[in-house]
Amino acid sequence: MTADVSAGRATGAERRPWCPSLPVVVASALLGLWLTLDVVLDGPWHRADIALADWIGTAQLRDSTVPNAILWLLSQTGGRAVVLVVVGLLTLYIMRERRIWQPALRVLVAFVLLTVVVYAVKIGLGRTAPGYGASVLYLDGRSYPSGHAVNAVLWWGLAVWLARFYRLPARAVRLFTVAAIAAPILTSLSMLALNYHWLTDVLAGLALGVVLLRVLHQIFSTRLGDWGSAPRQGRAGGRNRDRVLATRPGPRG
Repeated sequence: MTADVSAGRATGAERRPWCPSLPVVVASALLGLWLTLDVVLDGPWHRADIALADWIGTAQLRDSTVPNAILWLLSQTGGRAVVLVVVGLLTLYIMRERRIWQPALRVLVAFVLLTVVVYAVKIGLGRTAPGYGASVLYLDGRSYPSGHAVNAVLWWGLAVWLARFYRLPARAVRLFTVAAIAAPILTSLSMLALNYHWLTDVLAGLALGVVLLRVLHQIFSTRLGDWGSAPRQGRAGGRNRDRVLATRPGPRG
C-alpha cells in the first residue's frame, strides 16, 4: 500500500524525464523567432551565414572522399531513417516487455508533430542551401530549418524519455543519454562542415527541436499519456496475480 501511494506521488521530473525546462524552451523559441526574422530581413545572422559558408567552402571537405564519408556518417546521427530505426526498435522492445502500446503512440505523435511543423516552415520559407550558391527565399529550397538538427534533438530526447520512464537497465539509459547529447552536436557540425546547411538553419533546427520536445511532453502529461499504459490481458503481473490468488476461495469442507 505504501509503495502504491509513493508511486502515485511521483514528481514531474520522474514522470517526464529529459523534458526541457520552461526557461530553456522560452529561450529557444525566442532564438528561433530572432533567426527567422533575421533570415527574412537579411540581418547580421544572414551575413554570418554567407561568411561561414565561404570559409568552409575553401576547405573543400565536401569534395574530399574520406572526410566527406566520415562527416556524412556523423550527420546520420540526425538522419530520420537512422533515428526512426533506433527509436522504433526501442519502442518495440518496451511494448513487448511491458505488453503496452503507449510508447507507439508517443512515437506516432512525435512523427506527425515534427513532420507538420518542420515542413510547414521549410516550404513556407523555401530557402536555398549553400550548394545553390546564395541564400534565396521562396524558391524550391528546403534548407531552413535543418531537419537533421530537429531530428537529433527530438528523437534522441524521446529515446531517453522512454528509456528512463520505463526503467530500462542503467547501461541502456546511459547510452541513450550520451546519444541525446552527442547527436545534436555531431549532426550540426557535420552539416556545417559539408556546407549542406547555413549556420542559421542548424541553430533554428536545434531550437525548434527543444520546443517540440517540450510540446511532446506537454501533450502526454494529459490523459493521452495514460492511454495504452495498462498491460494487455494474458500476462498478469506479479502483484496483480498475487491479489487474484489471495481472493480465490479455498476448498470447502
